Amino acid sequence: MRTHRPVLLATLLSIVAVAMSAVPGCGDDEARASSGGLEPTGTDFLSRYAKALCDRTFACCDAATRAAHGLDASSADACASEFEAIFVAFSGGGEVKGTFVPEKAEACLAEVDAAPCAELQILGVLLGVDDEFTPSCLDAWDGSAPEGGTCGTDWDCAQDRCVHTIDASGQRTSACKARAAAGQPCSSRFDCDEALRCDQPSPPSAGTCAPRLAVSGSCKASLDCQEELRCGQDGTCQAREQADGPCASDEDCAAGTRCDGATCAPLGAAGAPCSSDSDCASSACVDATGTCADVCKGS
Repeated sequence: MRTHRPVLLATLLSIVAVAMSAVPGCGDDEARASSGGLEPTGTDFLSRYAKALCDRTFACCDAATRAAHGLDASSADACASEFEAIFVAFSGGGEVKGTFVPEKAEACLAEVDAAPCAELQILGVLLGVDDEFTPSCLDAWDGSAPEGGTCGTDWDCAQDRCVHTIDASGQRTSACKARAAAGQPCSSRFDCDEALRCDQPSPPSAGTCAPRLAVSGSCKASLDCQEELRCGQDGTCQAREQADGPCASDEDCAAGTRCDGATCAPLGAAGAPCSSDSDCASSACVDATGTCADVCKGS
């Protein structure tokens, strides 16, 4: 059984070599009926999962806001068709290496139906929900691919995640790779479980995965510190600055703010001027107007 469960969206994004930040979604959630129907099967789960994500996104987000996030599908059904095609293309024709778990798959669909609108993640037709709210989804299959085995998605892997790489010639390869636990060797932060750092006395030499540091811990970078902290100029973990506090970069500023010049400022609301998605609370800067899109409001 997997011990670490990154969102499925991260697998798709690694496949297409795109980096994604969490996208704030919608404010006023609308109650929805469950997708219901017959118990999902291994042959129809991908299509039902894609449809559940698209149905929830279309219920939460109006056309203008969807377009601002790059989702141009004309309907939830069209969205589901495109999203399913991506899964099929990069999972070996839709075949998953493992044993399908119907009760987990059914729970996954219900969790997507009930997901808070604010937790939807949108990058064009690639959709997802933070796995805190959909804990059953990555257990829809018990993967059978061993460590180092080829894979299409995280579902294939007996442990943890499917890592995709693209070499200089454009050749794509993939393999199951578990994140290291505390005390295990690492060469970077990303080798370790999410709650850990890679303690490297003399980078780039090998290090050891260790807990991320609390306030006043000695650090080399903000990724060494606990999530709500940053690595200060004195080399210790410190609280991030709130709005109007001093900063040298965005990582100095608390969630919901960015470094504007030398001062932390709130992320732009709808209509605020922007030059990139990271300037906006909605994580969507509309190129045509140079202004922030609104967050989703539900419909």
